[in-house]
Amino acid sequence: MPITGCAYYPEHWPRERWKQDAEIMRKAGLSVVRMGEFAWDKFEPQPGKYDFAWMDEAIDILSQEGLKIVMCTPTATPPPWLLTQHPEILRVEPNGVRVSAGGRRHSCANVPAYLRHSRRLVDTFTRHYGSHPAIIGWQIDNEFGCGETTRCYCDHCRQRFQEWLLEKYDTLDTLNAAWGTQFWGMTYSDWSEIPIPGITTEPQSPGMRLDYRRFSSDSWVRFQQMQVEFLRQNAPGRWITHNFMIRHWSLDYWKLAEDLDFVSYDNYPHGLRGPAETAMNLDLMRSLKRKPFWIMEQQPGRVNWHPYNPPVPPGQVKAWSHQNIAHGAEAVVYFRFRAARFGQEQYHDGLLKWDGSFDQGYFEAQEVADDIKNVPPLTRPQAKIGIIFDYEDLWTVELEPVHRDFSYWQLVYELYQHFWEASIPVDFLPRAADLTGYETVILPCGILQHEGEAEKWSAWVEKGGKLILTFRTAVREPGSIAVNEALPAGFTSLTGARVTGFHTAPPATYTDWPDHRPGTAVISPQGSSIAYKIWAETLETTSGESLFTYKDGMLAGKTAITHRRFGKGSVVYLGCWVTDFEPILGSFKKKPLQEYLLNGEDGSTWRITFDTADFSVQYEQVESGTS
Repeated sequence: MPITGCAYYPEHWPRERWKQDAEIMRKAGLSVVRMGEFAWDKFEPQPGKYDFAWMDEAIDILSQEGLKIVMCTPTATPPPWLLTQHPEILRVEPNGVRVSAGGRRHSCANVPAYLRHSRRLVDTFTRHYGSHPAIIGWQIDNEFGCGETTRCYCDHCRQRFQEWLLEKYDTLDTLNAAWGTQFWGMTYSDWSEIPIPGITTEPQSPGMRLDYRRFSSDSWVRFQQMQVEFLRQNAPGRWITHNFMIRHWSLDYWKLAEDLDFVSYDNYPHGLRGPAETAMNLDLMRSLKRKPFWIMEQQPGRVNWHPYNPPVPPGQVKAWSHQNIAHGAEAVVYFRFRAARFGQEQYHDGLLKWDGSFDQGYFEAQEVADDIKNVPPLTRPQAKIGIIFDYEDLWTVELEPVHRDFSYWQLVYELYQHFWEASIPVDFLPRAADLTGYETVILPCGILQHEGEAEKWSAWVEKGGKLILTFRTAVREPGSIAVNEALPAGFTSLTGARVTGFHTAPPATYTDWPDHRPGTAVISPQGSSIAYKIWAETLETTSGESLFTYKDGMLAGKTAITHRRFGKGSVVYLGCWVTDFEPILGSFKKKPLQEYLLNGEDGSTWRITFDTADFSVQYEQVESGTS
């Protein structure tokens, strides 16, 4: 069955409390406990001097109550003695200022001292706990990138970046061509001349800044790989994961997920735009490995870090928990067991309050455990709809949005929301994904050109697939210089149309250039009208047909959206950011309740239905199993 658990910090509570806490966890129906991620200072209180006895005792007490352990490598918080010996471990901001100690995730992944001490700790730590019978799996570190900490701008990073570029480009001529360095006379004649992003009078090369995003992400992928290697050697038979986040876009999660057995996700829906965006985040996490995932941190009540931190309504924690399972989570771990009485997160609720009494989340976690006790492990089947999600496309747009309101994430969300409102499952896919089994695939703002992609997708469309390309597709080469062919580059024969111009559309309240507005709406030959915003491209058809033309403004009468039948399939090119995707994506009946069909491990089929308004949930076995 799906399982529930909690994050626990025995180092925060007196030893005499540990047994009582373990009993309370068991009575709540919890079965796993996550520990250790912030305790480097307690595991290694002095350089090379280790103390594991306190954690050994905590594990024994918890396991006596039947609880299994998820152990974390504690590299997210290097201890004060290490930072005092090696202050260069602390990250440097783009303005050259080194961050202060006292927080978390303040380390640079390219500082030799941090890497050396992390390797020694992880090796020793995993040797000690690698074969412990109560430990079922490992979480590496904690929330890579949290607090915008992926990128550092120190001298170690600059040197390693130059080495990374040498590995990637091999010659300076290749690099100079890829970045277009002749613009503003920045041709490099030695690798040591290459800068990193910093404070300048004018923006630096978009190619350099894009590669620095790639390099910074790769630095933490490499740091994780180091830990994976120790765990594979020292903890055989245990699974390995990392707890990912949403809206921290500085890491390429497709790459970060590759070496893990499955992905975990820290689910904090407060601050998002409601259940649709929460669902989108969950589907992205499941899609990273195309397999069940864990919720390693589930918000159990109020949090402490938003500008406003409203109370969580009764039933909300329970609904979030079931929504996780409906999207393919096989475990829900609440963060945290008991609200902290000290430190930076005292106003973050737990299942227990400061005084150790039960909070609202405790009772709802107990209800969830009871609800799922007779449900087998569940898996979400492959969807028929796929949305391409690419971090390099996101970074490229982020670097040069052109329009203040142009957000890659927002575009993806609006596309996803159209299907979510009708309870239609969606998978997210990397650019290089195998499209077999998908009926419709959408490429939102695929701004970077990928070699061989057009040919692969053409073959898929020809066999019956429906491909939807949006504006700003195949506009840049991988080095972030503009392509030297008609847009969308490489796809014009497939779309049967090419882009003749692009324009930004200001909001209606913007009055500075009223005579030069692209317009506000597009219209079909049948007379149906759709508003658009932010971005508008004009198209010229060759073998394709015009679906919508611009209705008003300076673009009136020009083609905005095209369609082409290709073999057994079809291609739509969406040239503007419409406010209603129904005519493009299909007309589906919006459902008042969210419905999900999942496959049980025993061959059964289950329907999970819940109301996002009153948080009611129902599990129904619609087909019995064969085993």
